Amino acid sequence: MTIRPLPGHVHRVGLTPAACSLDLSDGSERSEYVGQDYILSLLGRPHRYINLIYCYYPLDKGWPKRVSNVFKNKGGFIWGYPYDDYFPYSGGLGGDPTGPVFQQMRDIRRHGQDVSLTLTADCAISDDQIKAVARDLRPFGKMRLRLNHECDGFWFAFNRRYSYEEVARFFVRFARIVRTEAPLVRMVSCWGSVPDYKTSRLIHEKELAPMLPVADVWATDKYLSLHFGWPFKSCEPADLDKTYSAISDRDMWFLMETTHKRFAEMTGEDKGLEIGEFNVDGSVGGLEHQSRRAERFYRRILKEKPPFLKGITYYQFRDRARLGLERENPNDPTVGLPSPFLPVYKELIQQPHFLPKEHWSRLNGAATLEWRAADDSDGLGWRIPLKSKPVFLELLFGKNDNLMIHAGDDWFYKKPGVEWVDVTLSAGRWRRAKPFPMSVFAPPADGMNPGGASSFATRLKDLPQMRLLYEWRNAK
Repeated sequence: MTIRPLPGHVHRVGLTPAACSLDLSDGSERSEYVGQDYILSLLGRPHRYINLIYCYYPLDKGWPKRVSNVFKNKGGFIWGYPYDDYFPYSGGLGGDPTGPVFQQMRDIRRHGQDVSLTLTADCAISDDQIKAVARDLRPFGKMRLRLNHECDGFWFAFNRRYSYEEVARFFVRFARIVRTEAPLVRMVSCWGSVPDYKTSRLIHEKELAPMLPVADVWATDKYLSLHFGWPFKSCEPADLDKTYSAISDRDMWFLMETTHKRFAEMTGEDKGLEIGEFNVDGSVGGLEHQSRRAERFYRRILKEKPPFLKGITYYQFRDRARLGLERENPNDPTVGLPSPFLPVYKELIQQPHFLPKEHWSRLNGAATLEWRAADDSDGLGWRIPLKSKPVFLELLFGKNDNLMIHAGDDWFYKKPGVEWVDVTLSAGRWRRAKPFPMSVFAPPADGMNPGGASSFATRLKDLPQMRLLYEWRNAK
């Protein structure tokens, strides 16, 4: 086997944010978590944030069990339980720091992405309980906490128990404690999904406005259509306003613009806006309809490039109904059935407007890689001249390194213990006149920053090498 160094100069490669970043929900009340190895290999690139959804009601009877496993549903809809039917957050005061949520957060970060934790929580929890949650999150770097999202609604337990003013005060109290205990965690204020079309204002905006100045990120959740009667009621065309909702593209655009405008007017500042959950429900009109409408929305973003829109979270990767890029196979929940939108989405996420930027410069100094966030990191890069389509292009890395490799248009993950990464197919698809680019970044192998540091630094003991073969003469 002929192994040789990568040709040419070593470059410093810096990652910076996309114009409009793409995020993805993974797991919720209607799906299980899917490992990042599978998602990355299927979609070909990492997302900025992977959104997890949990609940924290430690004062409730039945806690810490999942509520649907303890109580009978009342009201015949998904939120007809004493508290929200998300998986219980296992951390907090006296909690278990080895639970599934922490395993998933480590999985997300070791794969070069950041964590967005959506957490519905009882507004009556104490400051000590909030501090414990914040300390749980401290090692996970520049993650987000989307606390009590969609708080202008009425479906979650915190909205049924407390006034909108109390919900806002709780967010402010939580944010103040997080600033001290986990200063890298960014707080997300998510509401504004219900506009008053006559006044161009938002429902409950006066009560919820105190959240906006203390939030790092402004977001709103909205679906072009949603079967909210799932899983207790079927979705039929005649059941509008009974089991499902549907809005026009025009109304969706009006909602985004109105929410951003009102948030800015109420605060005198502009933090942009993100869509914290977006989809078209395949149970409303069918899966082909879902694909057409969802693609039309993303294409309009690419065409108009609204400067205020900073990110979109697709809800979700795999779903037991029809809100996923995959639908869970009822015969085997570990298997996903691809939706018609999946290949469309895979093409859309490679559009430059949705991609983080790479900035290449000549390396001067040590081959050190620094990981701060999924769109704020420094790695190393090489440009590999290709004479023709290779039969094999394999990359050899240090055995102990945890790396994300960007080869051509595709991303690969290399965990500690693995040495070889095969990028042959990516090189074969590289039809451009430019040399084949390959960059590497080094997120933490355990998904955590030591001591809650703001970054994680890696020094490569050995620079990568390659095996490049253009022909195989004796194959018959």
